[in-house]
Amino acid sequence: MSDRESVAWHVSLAGRALSRTIEAELSTVDLGRGEYRVLFALTEREGITQSDLVERHHLEKSSIARVVAQLESKGYVEKRPDPDDRRRKRLYLTETGQTLREEIAAVKDRVESRLTAGLSPSETDALREHLRAVCRNLDVELAEEQA
Repeated sequence: MSDRESVAWHVSLAGRALSRTIEAELSTVDLGRGEYRVLFALTEREGITQSDLVERHHLEKSSIARVVAQLESKGYVEKRPDPDDRRRKRLYLTETGQTLREEIAAVKDRVESRLTAGLSPSETDALREHLRAVCRNLDVELAEEQA
């Protein structure tokens, strides 16, 4: 099997194509590269910290800090003190960020539909399980497995 036919090459290619597709879908919204990941996370779970984003989404600490600062300057995200530890800041969508919630959900749905087009529900479930196994094989701690 050539490198171009390897599983790793296909996973990498699919990941890059997925990122490009999401960015294209969000081109009408003022979001830069990587910002959608933080907004996706916050539409699912507000009140997380930057450390939570790093840990749960396997992103670089410096990248998260930069992206959060950009989203703050655009008025989409705000930091609030943690009621239990005033030194820690929690991230929330602003009112402007909230207005993007439906559009972000629609983008996620469209991309997911495109990603799984031609697959039956059982094939989609199998793909998800296989990708989880790949992540575990590569020592990626999955969010649902974190305690």
